[in-house]
This record gives sequence, structure tokens and C-alpha cells, in this order.
Amino acid sequence: MSSDNDLLLFQQVKSNDFSAYEVIFKRYYKELYRFAFTYVRDGTIAEEMAQEVFLYMWEKRGNIEIQTTLKTYLYSAVKNKCLNYIKLELPKQQSMADVSEVMLSVSMPKKDEGENERLKKYIHSAIDALPKKCRKIFMLSRNAGMTYEEIAEELDLSKKTVENQMGIALKKLRESLDHVYKHYKEHMS
Repeated sequence: MSSDNDLLLFQQVKSNDFSAYEVIFKRYYKELYRFAFTYVRDGTIAEEMAQEVFLYMWEKRGNIEIQTTLKTYLYSAVKNKCLNYIKLELPKQQSMADVSEVMLSVSMPKKDEGENERLKKYIHSAIDALPKKCRKIFMLSRNAGMTYEEIAEELDLSKKTVENQMGIALKKLRESLDHVYKHYKEHMS
């Protein structure tokens, strides 16, 4: 599995050789899936990321120029796909589970479905009101399930900075949601 062999296979792919494409797919799909999973922490999404890279490679085969090895190209493409997903798609899919730590920290009583929807809106508003850096770090931690080390590496920050920003985010969220908690506590009495 030398890189020269890979580049030769890719040249065949560029010449519309689907069997060469299948060899590359079989050779790299599983490891690219595992690599994607380390970023997105969801098997279905990791499959999508790896599959989209292979689909793109086939569709754009005539325009792709690989300057490194095929393996490096594929890993970079999957990493970029995952990072774009984390930055663009995860915030759209935010749910109550994403902010469970905040909910627990303010000890919200369980209410009916309508009140849960209002609580969800309060939480989303509180997250949206966070300073940009805090919000980004919070979303990467809670939505993408990234560790502080992974976030630090991704954003080119120190781990201590990430920890501090998470502390600030959680403190601001608790403060923002404290009035909501007091409101519900009064109505529970």
C-alpha cells in the first residue's frame, strides 16, 4: 500500500476507472470513518462525512490535484468535512440534551411540554448571548463532545484558556437562567 501505488490508482480514477475507485474506497473507508468518528462522535454522521468525501472525490476526479499522498488528501478532506459540520450544522441541531449540565446546575423543576419549550427558548437565548469565543467553545464541548484538549488544538488555544472560557460560559448561563429558576420556584410553592 505505498503512496506511489495510491497515486497511480488515483490517476486511474481520474481516467474514469471505477474499479480503481472501489480499491481506494475499500482501502480507506473504514479508517476514515473511525477518524471522522473522533470528531463528530456519532456513527451515522461519521459515515456521512467519509461517504461525502468519497462521493466528492468521484464527482470531481478530473479537477482534483493531489500535492501530497492520497491518504493525506483523504484525511484532510474528512477532517475539513467534520470541522465544517461541527461549526455549521451542530448549532442548528441543538437540543435540550446539549445543555443538560446547565439545566442541572440551575435545578429546574420538570414541567409540562409547553413550559419545557419555553425553557428551551430561554436556554438557546442564553447561549446565543454568550460572548463569541465562549459560545464557540461551549458548542464544541457540548454539541460536538470534544474534549478541552481537542478544542484547544482545534482553535489554537491553550487548554487553560479553554477551561477558563468554559467556566465563564457556564457562569454566565447560570446567571442568565437564574431568574427563570426563581420564577418556576415561586410558581411551585
